[in-house]
Amino acid sequence: MFGLDKTLRSTVEKQHSKFYKILKSSLKPKNEHILIVSDYGTKTNTLAPMLGYGYYHAAKQKGFDVTLLFQEVKKGFMFADDHIIKAIQNLEKNNIIIVVVSSKIGRFGQGKSFRRFCKERGHRFLSATSLGDVNETYFDIFMETMNVSHTKMKKRAMKIKKMWDKAKTIRVKTEAGTDVTFDVEGMKAIINIGDYHERGSGGNMPAGEVYIPPKGYYGVHGKVVVDGSMRTEDGAILLTKPLVLYIEKGRVVRIEGENAHLLEKTFTKHEDRAKYPYRVRHAAELGVGINPSAVLIGSLILDEKVYGTGHIAMGSNYWFGGEIKTIYHGDQVFKKPIYYVDGERMEY
Repeated sequence: MFGLDKTLRSTVEKQHSKFYKILKSSLKPKNEHILIVSDYGTKTNTLAPMLGYGYYHAAKQKGFDVTLLFQEVKKGFMFADDHIIKAIQNLEKNNIIIVVVSSKIGRFGQGKSFRRFCKERGHRFLSATSLGDVNETYFDIFMETMNVSHTKMKKRAMKIKKMWDKAKTIRVKTEAGTDVTFDVEGMKAIINIGDYHERGSGGNMPAGEVYIPPKGYYGVHGKVVVDGSMRTEDGAILLTKPLVLYIEKGRVVRIEGENAHLLEKTFTKHEDRAKYPYRVRHAAELGVGINPSAVLIGSLILDEKVYGTGHIAMGSNYWFGGEIKTIYHGDQVFKKPIYYVDGERMEY
């Protein structure tokens, strides 16, 4: 039942009030139907079904109209299970979808991204993907990270956004050796603080980042020393030795470090599938974590939110205001960044 044994269900149910707090603060559900999509996890990892059941139990206890559906774990370009596709396609406009999955939700036959589908249908949503990178021992950490003050994060996020929206360049340096500059003239920063109250809005939970796309394809240059965690085709890795990315004219031209072959494999695999392979290695995003409760654990959905970290992503950014459209988007996290906005050190 619910993809979990009795002991795990009991563990989740004890967090009832925290799950309800998330629903109330992030979504403020009223008369909407709440559709929750999860998967069965694996023998060694049931974090996704635990979170899925947690949202379901809290919503049910408060009398909301809620459905919880499970499917097999999906990766890459696999389709969602038939009953999931049917439920999503048949959901009437202006409702709520919560996605908590071990890898991906899977394709559902719309020829568009999940985010774009929700926007067009007026659905509000929460999403947590790639939860298979960590196991259920991190359940309490996820709960703590999700139950932070969105009001306090918003204050910090808006301060950063105001500076970044006006910026021509953003330079990032770290003691480990990162020194990279983004041309962001005319671009707008996106804040992710867990506030999804408007129709068609949604995003990650855990929340807590500000990010911006570079201008065009060629406006990034420098070196990034990734010493937090890295995203690969097979999942995220918490790094003990750094990975170094060299970027020229917006594109990663060289990778060094013990795990360089893993990122190279990831790029190559997506280039083999992509219609425009050259886009895969282009720098697509600069971000900063602002969640004070998040910690580095080797799961990008959490790691990129850690206050005191920054991240860079390669691949697609068209869905948040950039020009690059491709099948890949991969974040890489570095520690203790110092940001310089048009030459002035940014305090946040």
